[in-house]
Amino acid sequence: MRLNELYAKYKDQVQFYIIYIREAHPAQGWQVPNNLIEDIIYDEPATDEERTEVASACQINLGLDMPMLVDRIDNDVEKKYVGLPMRQFLIDGDGKIVYAGKKGPFGWDDEGFEETLKELLG
Repeated sequence: MRLNELYAKYKDQVQFYIIYIREAHPAQGWQVPNNLIEDIIYDEPATDEERTEVASACQINLGLDMPMLVDRIDNDVEKKYVGLPMRQFLIDGDGKIVYAGKKGPFGWDDEGFEETLKELLG
């Protein structure tokens, strides 16, 4: 993922946000090997405050530069955008989705995302 690179390159022309949705690998569920090796294990948050704490830790641990918003505990954003486990979206100035990436991490397509972004910027 080239999130920080894309953010640095286009942040003066586009508003970027990461939206933290529900925990993809909570302690009570399936774990990816790297999380176990690096001891990155969080309980599924039960409140907005707990989710915000986990989101902040995620942003710091991953070294993400762009601003992060946090989905409420009712998962409204995740449900509307089918965002789990992670997705890339571009939304134009009129609020229309002009790019919806495939589910990540394997469907992550920074090149396709950037190409669409360049087209939008003209």
